[in-house]
Amino acid sequence: MRSGFLPVSGGHTIYYEMHGKGRPAVVLHGGPGGGIQKNMHKIYDLNKWCVVLFDQRGCGKSTPFASLKNNTTWDLVADIEALRELFGFEKWFVSGGSWGTSLALAYSQTHPSRVTGLLLRGVCFTNEESQRWLYQKGGASEVFPEEWAKFIAVLPPGICNSGWRTIAKYYQKKMQGSDAQRFANAWWNWESAVSFLIPKKDTNSPKETLAIAKLENHYFVHNCWFSKDQLLKGLHKLRNIPITIVHGRYDMVCPITQAFQIKKALPHAKLYVTPDAGHAGAEPGTHKSLKKATNNMRYKTRKITKSY
Repeated sequence: MRSGFLPVSGGHTIYYEMHGKGRPAVVLHGGPGGGIQKNMHKIYDLNKWCVVLFDQRGCGKSTPFASLKNNTTWDLVADIEALRELFGFEKWFVSGGSWGTSLALAYSQTHPSRVTGLLLRGVCFTNEESQRWLYQKGGASEVFPEEWAKFIAVLPPGICNSGWRTIAKYYQKKMQGSDAQRFANAWWNWESAVSFLIPKKDTNSPKETLAIAKLENHYFVHNCWFSKDQLLKGLHKLRNIPITIVHGRYDMVCPITQAFQIKKALPHAKLYVTPDAGHAGAEPGTHKSLKKATNNMRYKTRKITKSY
C-alpha cells in the first residue's frame, strides 16, 4: 500500500491510498464527507486491480478538516482528474457508493474518455426527489417514525413538517454555531439509523460525524451544484461505457427507483438488485454482489479497452 497527500486548488490537500497492482480503478466514498472506510478496496482482487482511494475535501485525513470553503462537486471532479494525472493513468475504472455514485456520474459525464467502466452501489442523483424522500416527512420517515422523531426533535415545532430545504437550512445555521456537534449528531444519526436493512449501531467518532453532517448539509443545500436533473439528462454521454449497478431492494436512503432510471436510459447497464439489503455497502448480499461485479467488469473493460 502506498499513501500520500496531494495539494489541490483552493488551499486543500487530499489524502490518498493506492492498493494492489493491475488494472487501475478509483473508489469514491459516500457522504459527502464520509471519508475512506475500512475495507473499501476489499471488493477488488488486488492481484488484478490497482485501486486508488482518497478522502474527499474536508474529511478523513484531508485538510483543512470540515472546511466548506472551495468545496463543491466540481472541485471534487477536478481532484479526481488530478489524482489520475498524478499516477499517470490514461484511463481508469470508476466505482462509488451512495453520494459516490453522484460523483462518479458527474466525473464520467465530464471526462467520459477517461473511464473504462462504472460500478455504482446505491444510486443517488442527489436531486429534489431524493432529498424529499430522506429529509422531509412522507418518505423514509414513514418507515422509521421513531428515528424521524429524533431527527426533528432539535427543530422548532413550527418547521418540523416543513419542506426538506427549510429543515436543511435550519440545520445549516446551527451547525455553524456553538452547538454544532449536537446538530451534527442529530443529522447523521438519522441517516445512519436507516442505512441498514437490520439497523446497526453507528461507530463514527464525534469528529467523523461532524465532518459528514456539515459537508452533506453544505452540498445538499446547494443542490450539489447540479442543475435540475443534470445527472439524469447527462446519461447519454455514458452509452459507450460498461456500467454495473448494485442496489439494495430496501434502500431507505437512496430509493431503488433511481437505479431503474439509469437502466431505462442506458439499457446496456447491468442492474443487480440485492433482495435482502438496504443502503449500506457492508451488508453481506451487497458486498458479495460488488465483489462479483469487479471480477466480471475486469474482463469487460479489458475487452473494450482493446477495441479502441
